[in-house]
Amino acid sequence: MSTIFDYVTAPEMAAYITKETSNAIPYLGETLFPSKKQVGTNISWLTGADGLPIAIQPSNFDAKATLRERTAFGKMETEMAFFREAMRIGEKDRQEINKLLNHPNSTIALPIIKNIFDDVKKLVDGVNAQAEIMRMELLQGGTITVKGVNNGASYKYDYKMALEHIKTVTNKWDVPATSDPINDIMEMQNLIEEETGIRPTRCIMNRQTFLQMIKSESLRKLMYPNITSGMISKIIVTEAQVKTYVEETLSIKLVVYSKKVAQLGKDGLQGATVQLIKDGNVVLLPEGNIGYTWYGTTPEESDLLAGGTDAQVSLIKNATAITTYKEKHPVNVMTIVSSVMIPSFESINNVAVLKVLS
Repeated sequence: MSTIFDYVTAPEMAAYITKETSNAIPYLGETLFPSKKQVGTNISWLTGADGLPIAIQPSNFDAKATLRERTAFGKMETEMAFFREAMRIGEKDRQEINKLLNHPNSTIALPIIKNIFDDVKKLVDGVNAQAEIMRMELLQGGTITVKGVNNGASYKYDYKMALEHIKTVTNKWDVPATSDPINDIMEMQNLIEEETGIRPTRCIMNRQTFLQMIKSESLRKLMYPNITSGMISKIIVTEAQVKTYVEETLSIKLVVYSKKVAQLGKDGLQGATVQLIKDGNVVLLPEGNIGYTWYGTTPEESDLLAGGTDAQVSLIKNATAITTYKEKHPVNVMTIVSSVMIPSFESINNVAVLKVLS
């Protein structure tokens, strides 16, 4: 006789979720902070490794080499944040599914099984959303704060982003008559390049900030130098035109990123919406990876994956653990999704943030 225990298993769920998410559009942060895996929950990395090169000193023949001190590196050490939530299939639901599974046409139970799998996929999607919240918060200020809504769990991290790399512009972009976005971005590009020898070539903002950039009269005058001042604000310019002009003028790739996610509310339902790139934040960064999204070992992976219990554990992308087990009293099927993760920020010294709105 088929039972729910034959279908609701960690391997089956992991295979389903992996297939369902294989064609999903990745978060921006996944391309900036690619995933890496390590054993355990502690993490460390070096920052400040890529400053200006220092020319080697001349030497006399037959003389001992002059000892050069190793360039000062900053070292970050911390413990990864731990995330875990569970879902339960109660006794009544389990018995109803078992009856359907043993119906002459057992396929009628499959849509219900799929709904169960989809519920677990929401938890896995929640892990990915939380990772993006952490990456984008880190990118915009060098800090991360994570707080549970109903369990008292909290984590706070400060990566020590240089204060001069977070600048509030004088002429705000929401005042089109005086704003000067091209100059604001160029000045910060110059500052980072002077300090590190690496010029930011990417710029990230959300659509609200980009729309304020489009209204800038100084930007329009640069684009249309022959138009009289009285007509500047009346010129119709498209987003594509502005994006192309900014990219060509500043030798920068402009990314408009307005994706949002939601946090869990205290009632267990959808809570506050999180705008991943906040209004008024303009992030400048160089090419390539600027850090990594590190995943550690969850307790379920560490203690249960090898077997020896009735729990089943499977990993998705070698990062998120799905665990299923049977509760004998009361009879239930429990599904747990857990992850240990934190982004590193090796290129923090090459990243800058402009605060451009009032």
